[in-house]
Amino acid sequence: MRKSFALTISLLLLVSVFGIISTMAIPNGHKVTATPDKVKVGELITVTTNFYSEDPTIIADGNIPKGDAVLVSRPQLLEAGGPDETYTWVYRATQAGTIRFDFSGKTLEAVIPRVSNPVTITKASYPMNKFMNILGFGTEGA
Repeated sequence: MRKSFALTISLLLLVSVFGIISTMAIPNGHKVTATPDKVKVGELITVTTNFYSEDPTIIADGNIPKGDAVLVSRPQLLEAGGPDETYTWVYRATQAGTIRFDFSGKTLEAVIPRVSNPVTITKASYPMNKFMNILGFGTEGA
């Protein structure tokens, strides 16, 4: 009788632990997207998420040189945010390279990656450079 009672209690505890874990788990439906994938210095990058967070950290993408961007606008936190709510950050590209936007932060939720797709920033071409090359400026020798 004692064995069956102990077995029933331990099975009940095991099932309740899995039930609590499944209800308290963080949903993995967080989406972070950065568009467009390729921009020139001075152009705008739009970062959208389906969750509200602090401003993301700009990180390098692998061994590729790290570009940079400055924040232009951030979303307003709405009181009645629903599951289909979209939040938008806008950045201006300031330095050539490849970047990602990391929303992981310093919270307990940092285990779930919340990193955007890579954005490649290239140098902007200036029309004056082509004109100067035609005239021979900027070339060595002469």
